[in-house]
Amino acid sequence: MFISRIVPFCLATIFTTSFAVLDLPNAQPKVDETYWKAALDSTWQGLIRRNIKPYHAGEGLIHRPKSETPGDAVSEGVGYGMLVALYANDQKTFNKMWDAANALMWGGCYYNWQMSPDGNISGKGAASDAEEDIALALIFAEKLVSAGKWQSYTSTKFNYDYKTHAQKILDCMWSSKQITSNGILAPGAGWGGHDFVNPGYFSPAWYKVFAKFDSNGDRWNSVVDKSYEIISKSPGYSMGMVPDWMTPDGGWVGSAGLGYNAYFESRAFFKDAIRILWRVAIDAIWFDEERAKSFLKNALKFINSKGGAKAANFYQIEKAGELLPAEDKWVDFNNSKDTTTWRYRSEHSHLTIGMWATAAMAVGGKDDRIAFSEEMGKFYEGGDYFGLAKNEDDALEDTLHNEMYFDQFLAWFGTSMMSGVFVNVVDAIDNPKEATVGDSSAITKPPVGFVERRLAQFGMKISRVGGVMMMSVPEDASWSVFDLNGHVVAQYSGKNFAWNARGLSGIYMIKAVTRNRVYTRKVAVR
Repeated sequence: MFISRIVPFCLATIFTTSFAVLDLPNAQPKVDETYWKAALDSTWQGLIRRNIKPYHAGEGLIHRPKSETPGDAVSEGVGYGMLVALYANDQKTFNKMWDAANALMWGGCYYNWQMSPDGNISGKGAASDAEEDIALALIFAEKLVSAGKWQSYTSTKFNYDYKTHAQKILDCMWSSKQITSNGILAPGAGWGGHDFVNPGYFSPAWYKVFAKFDSNGDRWNSVVDKSYEIISKSPGYSMGMVPDWMTPDGGWVGSAGLGYNAYFESRAFFKDAIRILWRVAIDAIWFDEERAKSFLKNALKFINSKGGAKAANFYQIEKAGELLPAEDKWVDFNNSKDTTTWRYRSEHSHLTIGMWATAAMAVGGKDDRIAFSEEMGKFYEGGDYFGLAKNEDDALEDTLHNEMYFDQFLAWFGTSMMSGVFVNVVDAIDNPKEATVGDSSAITKPPVGFVERRLAQFGMKISRVGGVMMMSVPEDASWSVFDLNGHVVAQYSGKNFAWNARGLSGIYMIKAVTRNRVYTRKVAVR
């Protein structure tokens, strides 16, 4: 028997579905929730396909396929990957990644920051942002276990469960001097802190979670306060920006060679620095932190003065927030002399939109949230990655020039906040809240001309049975299913069409052409 029902006219809610992403009801602001949850599912699978499986028999590490050392792995990727695996509700990959990092990168008290493509450690020492991200992921994983949502697990490398290793990492952050005696987060173990910092590493919301989890939790309160004190001294504070590197008293580091990213003498709001928006926005949303909101209000005011979501980019700080020079390109970014592959330094893309969007989610209004969601929608075409498949005007990044690592994660973090997926797992479980209804943008609204076609469109019925989409129209039709790149993925003739969408994910357009009418729908598939 053919099962069908009339469905509401909303692109991403055409049928009732559940997503693989972690689904903990929460009161966080949201926009285009269902649409972005489908994208998060798809793009996580893309990270597995592209950044894990091709390397070392897919042992579990996130690798960077287009870095300056193509195929290397860094501890930052372990932290990002474990966070994404957690929010993608993928415990199997989470464990695999954790085990691989423990076996290949763990140095006894922290993860060495880089592994070469041949599987050997090429960068010794800790990167403190990776350590704090991994610790948070383990704390949240432990909470999911205690709530019965995940299974208990012990690392195959050593006899650590999630909780034990999280505590070990937190203790080591202090004993290895990743944190100074007065609470400054240093960029590495015994490297920087008093003399220089990377403010894009500051994660005050994490430290508040650590304070409740850690057996010596009070020590993290000083790290929260020091982080905001240093941010307040940033030369770009009034614009809601920090430099990639700075001194704790707000000065320039004065060295073009400091740290991993030395572009623009570390004086720009570039790839290191832009993460501060995401990290601080989480504190504003999870803990209603006024210091976070004050900084983000400056950021949102600045970006709106430049054009809002359409102006999301990297900016100079000394020159009153001018864009980075548009002619600046990074050509030799993968140790190749092939000048056909390059990346702009100035970049309006899923990366920059995703980061600026977090400010809109934390302190913006409905119009701000919708504007960023719609702008991000231009850089997601329904596949398993964020970005444009091609670049027709040669003015933006495309998938040839995207690094397909850092940009994917920062876009993922931005959209996970837009969808309300990136939640405080401990609080969501311990203090459950009724889920709020989010905003909807043009991404999830009917196309132009819908009113004129309203009665005709009621004739298309769609339902889902397992992985099969059951569709019908009142008369015989020629059916086509397109992905968002315009490729036909299925065709059929007749009144009823059972489309087997198993194994597919993303956004698809369904079109049914009858003698009298044309019916179209966009659906989210996982």
